[in-house]
Amino acid sequence: LDRAAALIAEVSGGEILSGMIDVYPRHLEPVNIEINIQKTKALLDIPVDREMIQRLFESIGLQVEAGAGSDSLRVKVPSFRPDLEREVDLIEEVARLYGYDRIPVTMPVGTVDAKLPPLRQNLQKTLQLEMVAVGFSEAINYSFVATDSIEKIGISADDRRSVQVEILNPLSEDQSVMRTSLVPSLLETVSRNLNFRSSDLRLFELRPLFLTPKEGGACIEQLSLTAVMSGQREPEGWAQTTVPVDFYDLKGVVEEILATSGILNVSFVSDSSQPYLHPGKSCCLTSGQQQLGFLGEVHPDVLTNFNIDQPVYLFELNVEAIIAVSGEHGQFKPLSRFPDVIRDSALLLDETVTAAQVMEIVNRGKVKFFDSAIIFDLYTGKGVPDGKKSLAIRVRYLDLEKTLTEAEVTKSHDKLIRSLWHQLNAEIR
Repeated sequence: LDRAAALIAEVSGGEILSGMIDVYPRHLEPVNIEINIQKTKALLDIPVDREMIQRLFESIGLQVEAGAGSDSLRVKVPSFRPDLEREVDLIEEVARLYGYDRIPVTMPVGTVDAKLPPLRQNLQKTLQLEMVAVGFSEAINYSFVATDSIEKIGISADDRRSVQVEILNPLSEDQSVMRTSLVPSLLETVSRNLNFRSSDLRLFELRPLFLTPKEGGACIEQLSLTAVMSGQREPEGWAQTTVPVDFYDLKGVVEEILATSGILNVSFVSDSSQPYLHPGKSCCLTSGQQQLGFLGEVHPDVLTNFNIDQPVYLFELNVEAIIAVSGEHGQFKPLSRFPDVIRDSALLLDETVTAAQVMEIVNRGKVKFFDSAIIFDLYTGKGVPDGKKSLAIRVRYLDLEKTLTEAEVTKSHDKLIRSLWHQLNAEIR
């Protein structure tokens, strides 16, 4: 500072005054902070004592004196160190002066418990991510809708969904009640998109419904996942012809979603209870005794109510039921180090027998070494008697401990075929 003043006087002819003058907007008084020696050692885990800490502080211009206790020091912090405000700041200063590189690396004491998120929250996030992964976009609509929205999808007065919770001070007639179904909102979204010439749609909504119990009382929230598909299966291109989406595209999405949720044994049963679905192209989803939801083609009359002029396929899943069936967090299944064995069989069945009936018997047959099965062919025509059909099934057998022998696989497969013969009168072609 003296050298700077001398240069200023020499170059510009200024006059140097005696002493120093401090100019700052607010005078900062020195602060006294107590630091505990044992606490410092415990936090830093370094071998420091009273004398070492005092020496370190004095090396940076801090005044140190005896503290209130025998195991503490009182540090007078000068005005040029406003960053030192609390005891923990002084402890950090000890670590810096001691040297971070000299502090030993030690494992933390105790165990770290990995807490999984609540099942409901985890499943909700999983469903959202999976729907996006299979090509759907999330729609976010208002929870307040018009009173007649439920009538547009054919819900009758004796249906619990017709009992809507009214808003005391609605902003408009279009937002006067709370939703008891996500279907009207999604169909309105489809109609709006079609008006803007966006015809290839895959939309979903994961939101609560506000339902009134049959016995009366306060309304309850029931989380629902509803999705719609319409338009072409794939974007139009020069090397491929466009094919419209159908019932089986939607069914595949539902199977994928439920499998991700840990539900593999799902039955698709023909159902016509939902008035907004085509009675001949809809079904109910069940797992055991639990009803999970519905899927199918939207009824043409309902599409007319929403000014939609192309087929729309829809599924509606009760997330609360999915939570009840899926149980706790899933478990990992090890991959086998041994090869699998595939057996194909063509079954001759009555025309009335559904593929779901066959798969239910196969999956629940408790056949040894059974791993999985799929139906890969359906045939009717030459060589198949009237009133019959041929259903081809591919069964995979696997053992995690050893390579299966031909005799072991044959024994298991014969047992599976006998089970189908006893329950469905199935014959091998």
